[in-house]
Amino acid sequence: MTLDDLAKELDVSIATISRALSRPEQVAPRTRERVLAAVHRHGYKPFGTGRSLRTQQTRTIGVVVSDIRNAFFAAAVKAIEDVARANGYSVLICNADEDRQKEGIALQLLLDRKVSGVINCSTGANLELLRMFEKSGTVLVDFDRESGLNNVDTVVLDNVLGASLAAQHLVELGHRAIATIAGPKHLSNARGRLAGFRKTLQEFKIATRPEYVLFGNFKPESGYSAAQRLFSLAKPPTALFVANIEMAAGVIQFAREKKISIPKDLSLVSFDDPLWAQFMDPPLTVIVQPTEEMGECAMELLLGRLRGRSPVQTKAFPPRLVVRGSTAKR
Repeated sequence: MTLDDLAKELDVSIATISRALSRPEQVAPRTRERVLAAVHRHGYKPFGTGRSLRTQQTRTIGVVVSDIRNAFFAAAVKAIEDVARANGYSVLICNADEDRQKEGIALQLLLDRKVSGVINCSTGANLELLRMFEKSGTVLVDFDRESGLNNVDTVVLDNVLGASLAAQHLVELGHRAIATIAGPKHLSNARGRLAGFRKTLQEFKIATRPEYVLFGNFKPESGYSAAQRLFSLAKPPTALFVANIEMAAGVIQFAREKKISIPKDLSLVSFDDPLWAQFMDPPLTVIVQPTEEMGECAMELLLGRLRGRSPVQTKAFPPRLVVRGSTAKR
């Protein structure tokens, strides 16, 4: 199958097919869909290979997520891939596993593959490697966390607001012994959530007890060990805000093992809303992120950069509190 063959079959010019594959924004959506369908149907490859050799780039987007097991990132990746595919790009997904060395390996792989752009959920490291992407002309977008680079588009949540909503909810239920399991100090989203928690307690004139502020690594095991420490205190908290759902899963495991009743003994609020949170007993009160919208926005910003848009943009999405059965009045 050649370009001539495709053009004859679709009754369009070779130039139209070329634009549909290399500059899809310049082709009518219906025509672009016909071209892409024919390309997939016939397994047509030479155009993409030739372009890669000529420009030393591919129509591939790299996505580096910090933990692929986390439902937040799974939903975000799906949204990113949907927008990428509709615009003629494929997606290469890498899992950093909250590990700076694994993130470095993933970034080096994407650099070697000469991807057109990278959407990166930073582990807070590998800044020099990220600068190599900038020098090579590869488009970068920070997602969920800020990498430390200045001249990149960024898509994040308003983490301060999310934590404030959680803390305020617990205070209004009458709780005063309120603890938090925060994320790693070197991550921007974790710092924002801790700042929002502390700010809200201060506004309600509730002291933040040092023993009630623990740090995890955004994985279940750290949530479990933090809960263990909190309930070894002479005065355990009556309410707990957890900075992500993976750590909350560890807290729930500990509570069930130790027969700690939620919400009778402990009111629990977590960031993120995977499907299971609605069906556990009791259903979990959560801070919901507009995950799919965030993923779509990240890909749209990346496409805008590839098309020549110059101003740097930061998009901060608002979260919302969803009250279910894991919180109760004190």
